[in-house]
Amino acid sequence: MLIISSNLQDESILIRINCQTNLFSIQDNDEELSAFRALLTDSGYHLNSPLNIYFTRDTVFTNDGKYSLDEVTLGEFIEENDKNDKKPKNDAYRRIYPWQMISGRLMRHTTGDESCYTPVLDKCNTKKNGQNIPLNLDLLAVVERSTTIGDLRRQLESQLARQLDILEESLNRQTQNNKTFRHYYVKLINQIVTFSDDDKDNVRNELQVKYPQLPMNQPFISMDFGDGQLASLMTSGRLFDVHKNLPAKVKGGEQTLVDGHYAYYHYMQDNFDDNMWGCAYRSLQTLCSWFILQGYTTKLVPTHAQIQQTLIDIDDKPKKFLNSRQWIGSMEVSFVLQNYLNVDCKIIRVERGADMVEHVRELINHFKREGTPIMIGGGVLAHTIIGVDFNESTGDSMLLVLDPHYTGVDDIKTIQDKGWVGWKPWSFWSKDAFYNLCCPIRPKLTSSQ
Repeated sequence: MLIISSNLQDESILIRINCQTNLFSIQDNDEELSAFRALLTDSGYHLNSPLNIYFTRDTVFTNDGKYSLDEVTLGEFIEENDKNDKKPKNDAYRRIYPWQMISGRLMRHTTGDESCYTPVLDKCNTKKNGQNIPLNLDLLAVVERSTTIGDLRRQLESQLARQLDILEESLNRQTQNNKTFRHYYVKLINQIVTFSDDDKDNVRNELQVKYPQLPMNQPFISMDFGDGQLASLMTSGRLFDVHKNLPAKVKGGEQTLVDGHYAYYHYMQDNFDDNMWGCAYRSLQTLCSWFILQGYTTKLVPTHAQIQQTLIDIDDKPKKFLNSRQWIGSMEVSFVLQNYLNVDCKIIRVERGADMVEHVRELINHFKREGTPIMIGGGVLAHTIIGVDFNESTGDSMLLVLDPHYTGVDDIKTIQDKGWVGWKPWSFWSKDAFYNLCCPIRPKLTSSQ
């Protein structure tokens, strides 16, 4: 069973509530399940910063007082925080999607003043036969600043009811009890899909029936909200899509760019000194990030040592290559992509840098057809090509190049202003150097994947 959110907007707020609890279940006890459902539905919710509020079925409690649920909106609590909140430097480039996410938790509340009572512990012995079932509820509501707290609560209660329906159905079928719910953003429909982990094999077919416009040979998932590598990379603090907002340089040109998102990898990141030798490794890491962020793999971006070990495993390099500071080139990058990610590559050979311009249409076709970033190696340098700007009438053209040789902090102004990402003329390439371009081929999935 799928739970599908409303469409997301740039200003959408995602409210996520995690709840881990246990149900002691006696078989065929419908009354027990109904009582458990009522207990959870009657719970209160606490929302963390920037809201810092707690609300029950009819009242919102804040540091400044209390209100009725339909009296106040989310925006009223966020606005005051926004006045004092300075956005982190490079914030727009440290996240791919613009939504604000606020976490919270499900809470039980008590009535009356219990301060005058002495705690009493009652021990009950029971010989009832049953099973203690751990439950992991994970609610995700898509709201706007104009949403009232009352509407938010109704959304959360609706999703809670649907997740409990799924759990109850599982209990009745006596299938997997310890379910985990997962949330994935599907960019092509601009909605978040929620399902239990034991239904994941059916999700693709269900989505294609409901949304026939979804392609059958590409991943659907654009972001996961779990603990996978996609979520890990997206919250890593790296800069993404650092070419955004760069002005065009070719008058009257048409830009053909990398299709999708990537992370910018360069010298000296991760407290690892690869200055003067690791540029191709960093370009390869950028390429791998593209495949992760587009949902083609759940693997980690490989470290330098993992890249070297992969080349040793396929007998391309000797064992002493591990933990060395030896360079790699375009061919080695293609070998790693093939053996680590099962991604095929096309190699474009350019005898002289002066002849690079002759391949401009081939590069345009690559970005239109495959959309993947290209690693280029020549001489002692490696770069990443992520776009072409071409004027059909005049023949003028430039390449958008990502430079892994940057050694500074991840500051987008420096990276863009100093040309570590930017449009480069053909004279950027050494005219007498030999170049290999590693062009990854986008994998074609089957409908069952």
